[in-house]
Amino acid sequence: PEIVLALGAQAPAAYFTTLAALRRILFINGILLALFVLLVSLAVAARLTRPVRQLAAAAARIGHGDLAAPIAVQPSRDEIGLLAETMEDMRAELSDRDAHMQQMLSGIAHEVRNPLGGIQLYAGILADELPEGDERRGHVERIAREVGYLDRVVNEFLDYARRSAPELADVDVAAIASDVAALVRPEAERAAVRLRGEPAGPVVARADAGQIRRVVLNLVRNAVQAAAARAGGPGEVVVRADRAGERAVIEVWNDGPPIAAEVEARIFDPFFTTREKGTGLGLAFVRQIVTDHGGTIDLETSAVQGTRFRVTLPAA
Repeated sequence: PEIVLALGAQAPAAYFTTLAALRRILFINGILLALFVLLVSLAVAARLTRPVRQLAAAAARIGHGDLAAPIAVQPSRDEIGLLAETMEDMRAELSDRDAHMQQMLSGIAHEVRNPLGGIQLYAGILADELPEGDERRGHVERIAREVGYLDRVVNEFLDYARRSAPELADVDVAAIASDVAALVRPEAERAAVRLRGEPAGPVVARADAGQIRRVVLNLVRNAVQAAAARAGGPGEVVVRADRAGERAVIEVWNDGPPIAAEVEARIFDPFFTTREKGTGLGLAFVRQIVTDHGGTIDLETSAVQGTRFRVTLPAA
């Protein structure tokens, strides 16, 4: 192209040296300023998001039933501080309501338990006084069975109301699973169910031995009842324990009918049951115990693979 204009600058050599130095200084200061702005942005973002993450973690704990720990967020006068105060008030109210419910359940259970003892006593006396072959003995035995059922219901209410914090120790959950299988095996044989425990070496977890025993006992008995309803032959129940990384795992499997989707969604809810005689507290109590141990309980069910409850606990 044709040149139409040319500009020139006349200056000593030192001027261009100073200009190059200024260019370097501006470039370096620009980079430093950008890094400074980035660091400040990260610090501000962390300061803003940390309370949000803490509130999210607190909400998750409350959702899992942990109402003891207070909301650990620094007090402030902004929206986050207001939300934290509101959540803390909610946690305190839920904790008070939960304590009140436990006291109420415990009081009702105790009030019912006292007359039940008298009914059991007099039913036994009446049965002893009736001669063999008397048709009234069947009525008395029916009374004794119903009273026994009510006594189990009362015990479940008391256990649910008086649930205590686990006393953690190193516990071999494989040995617990084996003992429970041996305990329930006669009951399974009467129901025409084959119950077996898969042998395993020691699987040590940090747990409360008594509470974990109750978890496994409840799951195995439920599995036996489910397997007994299997059509086309005797059912089967398998109990096993193993270790998966930093977790101890207990599995209870049965080949009974699969659990319906609407039942599976509510199976761990308190007072939800599909049985004619049931309180719906058994599996709710199981999940509460597992959660108190810092573990999880999962359910897998299908018509092909059966039903499996999987409990994971922190390994020792």
